Amino acid sequence: MSANVDTSFFGIHEDIILTKEGVWLSNGEEITHPGTVIGFSRNIYRCTEGFEIRLGLEHKVFHAEDTIYFVTRLEGNTQTGFNLRLNDGRMEKLDTGTLNYKPGRLTCKVLHPNEKTHEEAKFLTGAYYELLKHVEKTAKGFEVTIEGKTILLSDR
Repeated sequence: MSANVDTSFFGIHEDIILTKEGVWLSNGEEITHPGTVIGFSRNIYRCTEGFEIRLGLEHKVFHAEDTIYFVTRLEGNTQTGFNLRLNDGRMEKLDTGTLNYKPGRLTCKVLHPNEKTHEEAKFLTGAYYELLKHVEKTAKGFEVTIEGKTILLSDR
């Protein structure tokens, strides 16, 4: 065995990608095993190459096409606020001050629990439309009011 081959992690020549739709791929094939998907999503860390998955003593660099966190579901309402279900299984309160909208792309900031920083989380289709159904077109542009606070998502 070559001394240059790192055998400390499964799939030595495996190429892992987290797509812009929040899907994990291994060598172009979707990873569908629920335990693997949640394990990968919960164990993301920054590294010199970008991001890596750390599981025990093993680690693997992966490519994120967009963000590392995704909002998979929205729970709540405009009066009491919304909780976000994230791709790693966590629920987190929506911080309305971090909402960022561009046509076709809605994001907010969420806590990166492993590093205690804040990262962008992209709203996937269902959560995206759930929030946007509360948006109103006003003279200023497109706004949403959550917990009495009006947020301008985009101007005219």
